[in-house]
Amino acid sequence: MLNASDPVTFLSLRELKRVVQENNKPVVFWIGAGASRWLGYGLWKDIARDLRREFFKYAQCFDNVKGLKLISENSFPEFFQYCQDIDRARYYRFLSAAFMPRPETDLYKRFAEELGKIPPLHILSTNIDEALEQRLGVAVFQQSDLTGCIEQLQKGNSFIGKLHGSRSAIESTVFTHGDYKKLKADRSYTNCLRVIFSIGTVVFLGYSVSDQYVVDLLTENAKDMSLFGAGPHFVVSADFRGTSVLREIRYSLQRFQDHRAALTVLDFIRQVKQAPTVITVRTEWESPKPDASAAPMATSTSYFISDFMPPGTWVNSQISHLVKTNGLRAEMTSGLGFNNDELPSAVSTAAYDLVVGLVCFDFVFFSLTALGKVHTLLGGELFWQLVPAEIIRFVHLQHEPVVMSVEGSIIGDIGLAMVSDPSGNPEPPGGFIRRTLVPAPGTESLADKLLSDLEMKVIIFGEATKIDLAGLARASLMMPEVASLLGIGEAILPSQVPKWLTFSYLRMAHLIHTGAVCDGLGVRAAKIPFGGSRLASAAFGVQPAAESADHYASYVLSGTFSADIGAALAAQPGIFRGILRFRDTPEGEAFRREVRDQLLTNQASEFSTSINAGLKRNIPLGVLQAARDKLSTLVTENVRFSPVPAVWTNTYQSDQSTRLWRLRSRSILLELAKERGIGKDDPCICGSGDKLRLCCLPPLLL
Repeated sequence: MLNASDPVTFLSLRELKRVVQENNKPVVFWIGAGASRWLGYGLWKDIARDLRREFFKYAQCFDNVKGLKLISENSFPEFFQYCQDIDRARYYRFLSAAFMPRPETDLYKRFAEELGKIPPLHILSTNIDEALEQRLGVAVFQQSDLTGCIEQLQKGNSFIGKLHGSRSAIESTVFTHGDYKKLKADRSYTNCLRVIFSIGTVVFLGYSVSDQYVVDLLTENAKDMSLFGAGPHFVVSADFRGTSVLREIRYSLQRFQDHRAALTVLDFIRQVKQAPTVITVRTEWESPKPDASAAPMATSTSYFISDFMPPGTWVNSQISHLVKTNGLRAEMTSGLGFNNDELPSAVSTAAYDLVVGLVCFDFVFFSLTALGKVHTLLGGELFWQLVPAEIIRFVHLQHEPVVMSVEGSIIGDIGLAMVSDPSGNPEPPGGFIRRTLVPAPGTESLADKLLSDLEMKVIIFGEATKIDLAGLARASLMMPEVASLLGIGEAILPSQVPKWLTFSYLRMAHLIHTGAVCDGLGVRAAKIPFGGSRLASAAFGVQPAAESADHYASYVLSGTFSADIGAALAAQPGIFRGILRFRDTPEGEAFRREVRDQLLTNQASEFSTSINAGLKRNIPLGVLQAARDKLSTLVTENVRFSPVPAVWTNTYQSDQSTRLWRLRSRSILLELAKERGIGKDDPCICGSGDKLRLCCLPPLLL
């Protein structure tokens, strides 16, 4: 994600949003070698090193010491010039081979798809490979005809301008010192770029802005047009520290080293351009890494149920009051904090979710905090059958997202909390297990062995601090669609958690934590709370699924695609035993393999796990019917399945739960304002100075 802890990034995004919304200047993407790197092509230093090896082996008169020195000094144009002067034919033959077409990677596919969602598409590229133009299919202009780019820009048509040539015309490419000198002397070329910088807003992506002629153009343009508002222009980078002419948008490499976080900017721009029309709705005012040996095999599939709520009354949030050594009093809120008004249905989906996991996946994972709930739902006998067999597994999350605030303040910040032992180390899972599962009198000896065995099987996940989970949560909140779904006013900084949005922020952090757990443990699918699928799409650009495994689990059990399996299980829990027998049959194994092969994963996304077991395509009817027939013979009870509640129908696309979240947030905000004697037309309590109704209390979106 983007670096929400960097105030420069937040301000740059705010300005980029304004530019896109006003639509007075076209956005031009300047794409550099970093993008081609996603396809497997080398950066300048990689190309130079490979070229040196080529010339050292085969070229006469090549001075290897001189070549190594130029590369070590990053004098790449001079090095390329040196090689070209020695053997021109070999030089161009090498470049042509180095940029041969390559198979599309998941990351490059996502890059091209994200670009394609922002029409009209104006691109300038310094890359000589031809993957982007072949993928996008728009008009292409070479460096000798850049005036065509200006014409298309003014007409609002899509184009790609190849600033440094193309592989298909290899001698037109720009690598050597002489090539750059010629380019800088070409008045037509530099004037075209100057015009583009004047009439457009340029966003540098995958480009270090290291070419001096580009820096000169930017600087000259800023001086010439200072009175007319030149730019603004932006550079997207993990660590750019260059000309002050560019607004910097920085991203973090802590979680993914392949720079995929840079693509968040494309999704940001798309969301701003496609922002939905506001519709007013009538409403009442109101540490250790996970043990690799414990992770599932690559040929197996796992399902992580991130939030598990069986029927009954459960506490799913907690507010702790703290007193620091300096006497300062603080509040710490943890948990998802759902209440009945925020859920699309009061019917628990816990049994249903567990059945989907048992029917469709090899392993079902839960957070260790769900231990008591899982035990309650299954009952002791079935629970201790599934746990030793490791069909059900538990993950001890050493850190949990929390919101901290000074007592009485309406603004806090998101962070991480950890339960520690007396020495300050993370509490081992055994402590929580023994507090949760208390043996009946007379069974202590047997229970102790069972609990000890369970403790040994718990997987520890302590990566939240290493990936900066709190920072990732703040970054996700800067995405326009996320802000819209959660009802975040524009005056709220990423480092601020308004009291009325506490649980919305914690749910977003929970979603990111879930993605990190699944990545770390190799879990292929996750069941996330209501509203989470829309947030994942908004924050990470994950693709929706037309079908999901829960529909097929319903069919295998009931013969229909929309049955309330949970209700039948609550009445006749013995059905679980039939499901367990089914898992060991060839038909059950074949069905799980089919689900594994068709899970919709987003390998290039920062949330790569399949959400709510979404599938790429339908499961073949033969596999489905064989599983249905086999399970029917194993489940002997006379089971009655009721129609499924609407909440389970097409879960990925019909999830409108975040609107219910906003209603609750709105109610809390109005109550806080009432306590302070603030009306709708008074200055907002967030401190922006704008009226409450125009700031943090906007019209509700459907």
